[in-house]
Amino acid sequence: NQIETLTPASFATTTTTTTTTTTTTTTPPCSTGKETYTTVLDALDPRFRRPVGGRNTSMTSVSLDDPQIIDDEHEDEKLSDHDNDKSLSSSTSDSSNECPFNDDIASKVSTAFAKATGIDTEFAIQLLKDHGWNIDQALKATYEAKEHAQSIMNAKQNWKDSNEKYFKILSWNTDTTDSDEVELNDLIEQRTETMIEILLREKPDVILLQQVGTFALTLIITCLSSLYDDESIQIDSSNNSNYISIFTRKSTIKKKNVFIIKNSENWHMLKVEIEYKNSINIDLFNAFIDENTYSYCFEQIDKNNSNHIILFGISSQISDTFWNSHTVKLDDLWQMTDQRPETTYTFDPELNSNITGNDKPQRYDKIFFRSSTSMNNQFKPVHMELEGIQHIKTSDVVFPSSHWAIQGYFDVQN
Repeated sequence: NQIETLTPASFATTTTTTTTTTTTTTTPPCSTGKETYTTVLDALDPRFRRPVGGRNTSMTSVSLDDPQIIDDEHEDEKLSDHDNDKSLSSSTSDSSNECPFNDDIASKVSTAFAKATGIDTEFAIQLLKDHGWNIDQALKATYEAKEHAQSIMNAKQNWKDSNEKYFKILSWNTDTTDSDEVELNDLIEQRTETMIEILLREKPDVILLQQVGTFALTLIITCLSSLYDDESIQIDSSNNSNYISIFTRKSTIKKKNVFIIKNSENWHMLKVEIEYKNSINIDLFNAFIDENTYSYCFEQIDKNNSNHIILFGISSQISDTFWNSHTVKLDDLWQMTDQRPETTYTFDPELNSNITGNDKPQRYDKIFFRSSTSMNNQFKPVHMELEGIQHIKTSDVVFPSSHWAIQGYFDVQN
């Protein structure tokens, strides 16, 4: 493998230069940090809504400052330093759910339904269509979705009211890789601004981000710099502006050492050693992995100091079948916190309208945990929830990312 060690002197934020495809940056909502939850209606089951267009494919070229590397043969050495058609005729054209009314009656029914339920008319049309224009069924589905969303919000609020006593970690695949298309970059900016508001509202002690584009990363660093230290490395090839990042909250965490772990195929993993509240040593790992890098990744983590707690955030496209056939020497946060059904899937085409296609929901994103030999259950996972499950402010369809974020709570006893 290749390992780079960055000294504390290198902890200052690195300024990244973007290409002309990401031009002028507008002022992001840096000073917000206020509660931005909308009404429960905003959490209405997105399966009733029309999906957004395709995902980003093209990327700009950007590179970080040249790091010092250790190659595969010197593993133990250390060195310093992403237009909906809104017409009624389109919404009712599916022969499987053919509207029994003419356009005028259908429009009046949809408008009345939207007014009665408090949802947008376009969503009302799609909802009625999905239920064969059976108003009773559509109403039932609407109110069931509202009740379910309210129960989730109530549960989340109970934890947020007492979150100061817990260590919090959030891991999120932002899906913000830069695009050559101006419209997509504008949407990425809007999505990123919502992510920033969520991060400032939640204020986790640790933030792990995957698949972050240069433009999005610049906005995030700019807005979080007063509260967080950050480390970011470019992953994949030199012509792919795709980063992984670790942010640590200045008020609770002291950053000690930073490592870049790299294999011979140019795969990267970021490691940051921290001290939490001047008493607990934690090693943070962040990576995007696939079946080819799975083994090497966990081999490196297995070598970690047994006296240090391990927190490892990953995003992947690895199926549950693969995970079930392999064993890791780490605890899965979801499995350790009651495996609640509503927190199972982080990549959910049935609920997340950013995702095109009809794939099955997957748990592509995970947080792994290993306690230290000396802690004796003093740092214990107690709760996990999903964030980013509400729409961005400028759209009733688009979510901040194609992935939900994972937020974990740990009980700490010093």
